[in-house]
Amino acid sequence: MGELLQTPPVTHVVYIPAVIIVGIIIGFIIGRKAGVKEGQARFLGAGNEDDDLL
Repeated sequence: MGELLQTPPVTHVVYIPAVIIVGIIIGFIIGRKAGVKEGQARFLGAGNEDDDLL
């Protein structure tokens, strides 16, 4: 049980930020692709917008 509360190894200082940065990059790429598809759908008139609100 005492092993659970020990300080993490120094490699965590590198690995954790690296994993977070990779996740941010992947999320940005996936979000950008989704945004491009949404923009193309709106440009072609297939968007889910409500004309009553315009």
